[in-house]
Amino acid sequence: MKGGVGAGVLLAVVLAGRPALGQTPLVVGSVRDQHGAAVAGARVVARTPDGSGPAATTDSSGTFALHGTGIVSIEVSCRYCRESQVAVSPGEPVIVIVRRYDALASEAPSPSDLSNLPYAHVESSVALRPFTLLSQSTAAYPGSILSDRGLSSSGSLLVDNGAPNYDVVSGQSPYTFVPAYYEQSATLRDATNAYAYGNQAAGGIATLEPFVAGSSAEAATIGNEAIARAEVGSDNSALAFGTFSNDEESRQRGDLTANFPLEAEQSFSIAGGSEQDRDYGSATSSFAGSYSFADAAFNDPRALNLSLSTVMDRGNYVSTTLQWPTSTAWSDTGFDASVHTNGPIVAFADAGVRSSSGFYDAQSLGLERVGATLDQTRADAGVAASGNDFSVTAGVGAFWFDYAGGTYGVSQPARTSLAVPSLDAKLFPNGKWSLNLQASGSFTLPTFAEQYLYAEAQPMPVELTRNALQAAILSYTDGARVRVEFEGATENVSGSAGGRVSSMGLSAIWQVAPAISLRTWTMHVTDTAPIYGGLFPPTPAPTVNAIWLTYDTGGAIRADVLYRRDLLDELPFYHFDGAISGPIGDRLRWYAGAEDRMHRTFVDAGVRFSAR
Repeated sequence: MKGGVGAGVLLAVVLAGRPALGQTPLVVGSVRDQHGAAVAGARVVARTPDGSGPAATTDSSGTFALHGTGIVSIEVSCRYCRESQVAVSPGEPVIVIVRRYDALASEAPSPSDLSNLPYAHVESSVALRPFTLLSQSTAAYPGSILSDRGLSSSGSLLVDNGAPNYDVVSGQSPYTFVPAYYEQSATLRDATNAYAYGNQAAGGIATLEPFVAGSSAEAATIGNEAIARAEVGSDNSALAFGTFSNDEESRQRGDLTANFPLEAEQSFSIAGGSEQDRDYGSATSSFAGSYSFADAAFNDPRALNLSLSTVMDRGNYVSTTLQWPTSTAWSDTGFDASVHTNGPIVAFADAGVRSSSGFYDAQSLGLERVGATLDQTRADAGVAASGNDFSVTAGVGAFWFDYAGGTYGVSQPARTSLAVPSLDAKLFPNGKWSLNLQASGSFTLPTFAEQYLYAEAQPMPVELTRNALQAAILSYTDGARVRVEFEGATENVSGSAGGRVSSMGLSAIWQVAPAISLRTWTMHVTDTAPIYGGLFPPTPAPTVNAIWLTYDTGGAIRADVLYRRDLLDELPFYHFDGAISGPIGDRLRWYAGAEDRMHRTFVDAGVRFSAR
């Protein structure tokens, strides 16, 4: 009896270790890049003693499954990746780490790029994205501006840690408060998203994130500048602080973020931050300002992907020239709600309100003090569809504006409304040749000073600027080491100012070797639209370009050498910059960099922590 039981147990063990009759052995695994990010769309081919076996494609999470017998290894290939071959151990999942060429895979500087670039001002890093116009300024405020393809003289809308950083009084999105090395991710999207944002988005939307999983989160350098950044926490909650100072300016900032998973896949997140800047480099002028914000968001993917968010912010500054101060302050409160469907064809809708108030005080210059409010209501809707050979998004946004306030203690209300459409179509995005066609509308509202400073207590209509964009981008890639793009864009300007902005550019990226990449681009912009109301002439027709050479061995030595032609006070500014870093120990790297800024050379050296 005991012998029969033992034989039965042995037979059960043997059968459990063998596939059932008719069942095919399964090999599962995941594909990740050198930064730990999932690689979607990778081609996985099994190898057997007889040659090629079954094949699969990784999903959005980078996972795959292969059904077949005798699989001894797999080969992985993907767009802009180095091919990799990994042995298969029976019964064990396969983890494949591929070297993805960041220069080709990312449109903008990646987090690993940002961690090694020498730029103390984040807008200098963002402007390495092809066809981005950087116009630097010696003025303390608003300072430098960025514009997608040079399509807006007032620059792009800055969204930092989820909060639109927009001075409604002066009509600017200032980068001047952000410390060096603080932002861990920085991108610039084009104006086809303007229908979902509204005012100030004609030059694109710049999105900055201080918290990114796996990014370089701590830094300390000394030289011509003192720079430090520290971060504690995890992917779900974190706190960061940064400081930057030299003999001309000082910037400090702190941020927090937290995400709270709820029941039924719901989530709630909060974020907040405060930053300040002081400029004391000139004997004839000075500047001091600050900006603080808090926002919260709730997401429910089961209720039509419902998203609710709210934001509050406040900013102010005092600028003094020859003992004549000008001061402003502004605050905003906003609420947004959005829904969208799932599937290859997605319908979406958004609605939002934003209430802003502020003042502009230049009485020392003999001007009246302006105090005003602006209420904005927005609703947009559209559809997005995608397939292997196309990706199309079409939307329209409707806006209502209500101004109140003025000078002399008399309220001068003014109202207006408008709608802006948008179409963004990508044809054959996964092929060697692809074409991106864009047509969209955008607008720029008058600032409080423009609306009321010279109104002399009389009712004034809202004289806004409207823009109509038509653009095309033709791309070629071999899918491995080369990508070339040609862009042409025209924006017709009407309303308070009339004219045309045209842009034409060419970019090329070449992964010369697995450790060497070369990125270069050039763009010429012609702008015949005078600045608001024709008070100032059109800006000069600039040509801007960049050449960026990177040597990156993937954890050992990394070096970047850059040549750039930007604008400095609307004049051509040629400069060379560079940086080099290498490992000291676990996660710790030494660093040295040099930057030519405002015709001064800044040299810094220190340590940085690598990816977590």
